[in-house]
Amino acid sequence: MRFFLLLSCLLFISLTFDACSADDDSVSPEEVNSYLLGQLWLNSYEARPDETPTYRPQDYAWAEQPVRYNMPFEGGDGFRFEKDGTLLYIAPGIGPGPTRHQGVWWQSDDKTIFYVHLNDNYRPDFQIQITAASSDLLRARYLK
Repeated sequence: MRFFLLLSCLLFISLTFDACSADDDSVSPEEVNSYLLGQLWLNSYEARPDETPTYRPQDYAWAEQPVRYNMPFEGGDGFRFEKDGTLLYIAPGIGPGPTRHQGVWWQSDDKTIFYVHLNDNYRPDFQIQITAASSDLLRARYLK
């Protein structure tokens, strides 16, 4: 009987913590468009390696600096999507720092995946999926 009770408690705790996942893949298209467009978002490198990367607005004021994970010496990545379908992509650079690339974007039917083409073909076309959006935090991952 004790074994069954202990097993039930462990199962309940496991399900409870599983439901509190930080990487919730449910974000509405309205949230994505209202927070993403027209704002420069930079990778803050506060997400652990097994989590979806976290982006903050360019002018975000930290109350306390977070622990940083895997931050490159050459500077980080970021992006700014404009309503007219253009974008600025910031890539880690070699030497003086990040490099900037102009491009175009379009959205998938569910409005959370953005297809990106860079005008200078700096890298092959890729996709960015937005998994969480608010005024001061964006979680996004590169799909290809």
